[in-house]
Amino acid sequence: MNAAHTPPSGINSRRRFLAGLPAIGLIAAHAADEAPLQDIVFGSCLDTHDHPMLDRTLTLPRDLFIFMGDNVYADKGGIPMMQEKYALLKNSRFFKGLKNKPILATWDDHDFGENDGGGSYPHKKEAQVEFWNWLDEPASSPRRQQEGVYQAQTFGPVGKRVQVVLLDTRYFRSPLKKVPKDKAMLGGSYVPTDDTSTTMLGAAQWSWLSQVLQQPADLRLIVSSIQFAPEAHGGECWANMPHEQQRLLKLLQGQTAVILSGDRHWCEFSHNGVYDFTSSSMTQKHPRGSPTPNKFRCVPKTYHLPNVGQLHIDWSAATLTAKIFGTEGNAKIEQTLAFKDLKVA
Repeated sequence: MNAAHTPPSGINSRRRFLAGLPAIGLIAAHAADEAPLQDIVFGSCLDTHDHPMLDRTLTLPRDLFIFMGDNVYADKGGIPMMQEKYALLKNSRFFKGLKNKPILATWDDHDFGENDGGGSYPHKKEAQVEFWNWLDEPASSPRRQQEGVYQAQTFGPVGKRVQVVLLDTRYFRSPLKKVPKDKAMLGGSYVPTDDTSTTMLGAAQWSWLSQVLQQPADLRLIVSSIQFAPEAHGGECWANMPHEQQRLLKLLQGQTAVILSGDRHWCEFSHNGVYDFTSSSMTQKHPRGSPTPNKFRCVPKTYHLPNVGQLHIDWSAATLTAKIFGTEGNAKIEQTLAFKDLKVA
């Protein structure tokens, strides 16, 4: 390995460095000497860095932590506020407690810099710089050079490989279709569009994703800051662009995959071609306390207090267990699925 490809230290470990390189063989060769992932903890929406749920999160078994967006709330004070909020998170007891294991992250609107923001946000390039600064991404990293914070990482040896694909649903996203308030749904004013020229991920990210999903993996975790599987509910979700929703399902066809999502400030498990486990918010109680209708909800129960999600992989049984934990430490929602049931039809 030449000097230009010296792996970084800290949370940007050698495995993350290799994942950023174009050579698939390098990823596989590195993964061969790793222990397989067993426990993945995932969460979203942190408006404070001192909360009992964050302390509880640090007690959970964890081989990897995934920030799924709204990692800071910095959409009202420009880049200076963003820098301040990231500094507070970076120096928090919670973030320091996570750093003994790998960390991966994507963003949502509040850390992107504009509430419900998309591709037209004028300061998205500056926001991306601050995102990577927070994670100590090296100046020479390929991720610094691309537009958008999408990325992928493969963990584990052959036969037990987990690929984590983190999507960017902000940087390239087209404007959403909106109706007047008197025609809005319970969750808001956004409605599905029939304009197939609109995009959720943008051409470059779609092209990258189609290549990434060809890499070998025994289980794929697709991280989307907004919900994928639920029916349209008035808020931001993939159902607002049905053609893009179908495009992702087509790419995932035949794959053993699940989607992890956040944003909603409550938890629910859904299935609409693929399983979608929503965990949100880590530090906030949902003010209404009731969910929007969702015909694709596959577990009847929802949860609306501070929470975090956890996946446990039982490689010998070939099963995946998804759980939502509250501050008390007991599971509020739980579902176990065989790998064969996770295959996208």
